[in-house]
Amino acid sequence: MNMILSADVAIIGAGPAGLTIARELENTPMRVLIIESGGFEYETETQTLNAVENVGEPLSRGDVVPVGRGYTDSLGWLNDIPAFELRNRLIGGSTHTWIGKCATFDEIDFAARPWLPVSGWPITRSDIQPALERAATLLNLGPNIYDERLLSLLRLPPEEIGLDRDRLRSFFWQFSHERATSGEPMRFANISRQLKAPNVDFLTQATVTEINLNNDGRCVSSLEAYSLEGNKAIVRAKTIVLCCGGIENARLLLASNSLMTNGIGNSKGIVGRYLADHPRTSLARFNGVGIDEIARHFNFFGLHHNGRTHFYLRGLSLSPDTQMREGLTNCAAYPVQVHRADDPWAALKRLRHGFSQTTPGDLIAVFGAMNLVASGLYRRFVQKRGLPHRSVELRFDAMVEQQLDAESRVTLSDRRDRFGKPLPRVDWKIGSVEIESMKRLALLISDEFPRVGLPRPHLADWIAQDDNSKMAFTDMAHPSCTTRMGVDPATSVVDANAMVHGVNGLFVAGSSVFPTGGHANPTLMLLALAIRLADHLKVRFASERPLRSSLPDAEAKTTHQ
Repeated sequence: MNMILSADVAIIGAGPAGLTIARELENTPMRVLIIESGGFEYETETQTLNAVENVGEPLSRGDVVPVGRGYTDSLGWLNDIPAFELRNRLIGGSTHTWIGKCATFDEIDFAARPWLPVSGWPITRSDIQPALERAATLLNLGPNIYDERLLSLLRLPPEEIGLDRDRLRSFFWQFSHERATSGEPMRFANISRQLKAPNVDFLTQATVTEINLNNDGRCVSSLEAYSLEGNKAIVRAKTIVLCCGGIENARLLLASNSLMTNGIGNSKGIVGRYLADHPRTSLARFNGVGIDEIARHFNFFGLHHNGRTHFYLRGLSLSPDTQMREGLTNCAAYPVQVHRADDPWAALKRLRHGFSQTTPGDLIAVFGAMNLVASGLYRRFVQKRGLPHRSVELRFDAMVEQQLDAESRVTLSDRRDRFGKPLPRVDWKIGSVEIESMKRLALLISDEFPRVGLPRPHLADWIAQDDNSKMAFTDMAHPSCTTRMGVDPATSVVDANAMVHGVNGLFVAGSSVFPTGGHANPTLMLLALAIRLADHLKVRFASERPLRSSLPDAEAKTTHQ
């Protein structure tokens, strides 16, 4: 069965970016159609469409044990998803499997840094600041501040310990939560349920396989989508927005090659290049009495804002001066505690969720540590600080910005999916600059902590032995930069308004348009760019309406067909 649909704006992908754009466009004169490969429920058959041919990192290195992505408890299974296949083809997208971690990019991330080729954004931090604030409100965040300016706002900030700010800086993350469910990360499937405006529709169970251009290749005209059963839909739209993620955005442009043999927007061979993620590893760890001493300074700290307490996790990042002086990329480390089996707070969490198989031991753990529970409640609700845990280890894990590499890329595989389209062939490369940036952050922590009276950490073996062959990095399912934003088509795919160079009406949203990837988790930033794009689409549509209304009747009907 075939059907033909029309829209003013067709949004491909109902993840955070696509749903945010639709939300910004609701109750406008634009007819918006959101096209999603899945539905509201997780379906194994649909998820198989995420398969890739992975020929790059993360690579096996002898007896080096992979570090995993750091997911725990009910999300532990995500550590086993192959690299670049951790994507969610259903309404709500990646927010089904995220923990809500948010931060903005630093000022230095937007700058053209001479020591990092192809760095620099075509927009400034101030250009995007209003959209960042709107994105933070959407994510139910507290004050949108992640550096040392936050200290003056905290209910009980960490004490000053005298770290050299020329070398290391405090960095904070906060966590997006559902408004109605305490402790539950925001799920954008709920955002979709709130989209009830008459100008917004959904087409689900529809996998887009081709974007079509007009005869001269300068404008979008339509797209094609298929259900798993083989039903076909053709969607005619003057504006199409790709919101499929860092891998699929590039794959879809490359695979839409019926008119342009190299793919859409790829006349310079840039689509899919500069693939970046956030290489993650463990840098250092503390045991014994050192755990509590470090946790005093690097933990959760809260503030009350608009009737709600928001908690921020304190970590450390390379200072801009260090990055500039030593030619490094942006990098930050955050504390992770590994709890003991008798940790009362972990036990209380299990009891609350009804894990009956551990109930006897959990009750003993709670009632045997009532003093710790009482002090924890005081810290949480009065001091607005993180809970005191019984832990066997506290470690600093880190994520690092990648120096862009044109040979780190997504291309098309010879293997094909069920619709006959090539799989993405992913060749992710981790370069020496990001490795040295990670190492430098660890060594600075190891130098600075004893200097200010804190315990010296045990460094990861590959750092302590200065042996990069033993490094153990993994991806964080944050693919970016594959359709990067810029002014030069020789090094970018979309312009400063996120429209594909030379293709009128074709836009891209999500982390794939990041000019550089920073070290921060991408959701807050990509939502700000999505909001900025929605604002541009509204202005663009308003400017075109007088032209449409002045067309002869026959031509007007064709335009809106």
